[in-house]
Amino acid sequence: MKRQPMTTDEVQGMIRRVAETCPTTAAAIERVGLPETRAQTQGIGTFLRVICGQQLSVKAAASIWARVEAHFEGDFAPMRLLDLEPEGWRKLGLSGQKTRYIHGLANALVEGSFRPEELPGMEDAEALAHITALKGFGTWSAEIYLLFAEGRSDMFPADDLAVQKGYQMLFGLDDKPTPKVLRELTARWAPHRGPMAMFLWHYYGAATLDD
Repeated sequence: MKRQPMTTDEVQGMIRRVAETCPTTAAAIERVGLPETRAQTQGIGTFLRVICGQQLSVKAAASIWARVEAHFEGDFAPMRLLDLEPEGWRKLGLSGQKTRYIHGLANALVEGSFRPEELPGMEDAEALAHITALKGFGTWSAEIYLLFAEGRSDMFPADDLAVQKGYQMLFGLDDKPTPKVLRELTARWAPHRGPMAMFLWHYYGAATLDD
């Protein structure tokens, strides 16, 4: 099965379809507009980028990724990742823990226990399980990859703090929902939960700028 990132038109079209039955979303679109997609390429480079961005702000993650990309000049062959010692990764801005995750990813690719080329042919649950078998890749990391690199439109990273806060602000909740509650609340958006996650990021960012 061939999968590819969603285009901006596809993302915005799915958000509009949700808005047809959700007046709150429709009103929010009038206030902040619609997001553009943040498509990523499939393969090791995007997995590496996901590790770089874990538990960091968008700005900090982009800064570290720029250094990593420049160092490797876009060539992320597993053996090249393994050849860089922890001190080298530290100079690029990566912690010892993230370095271990990167080396674990590279070793899994070399050994053949992780096969990203097979992901497009897997159902969502199977693909999530294959990625989360990697050390350092939890549900959030797997969902981010499958949403942005493979265009799986129903991936919803409920563990993302900005997504939680975006939902809280959009619907005027007293507290941000837990990941479990958020998944339940957004079940009505299926099968367009991925684009709606993008809208929540967009809405949260716009509200933060207004402050």
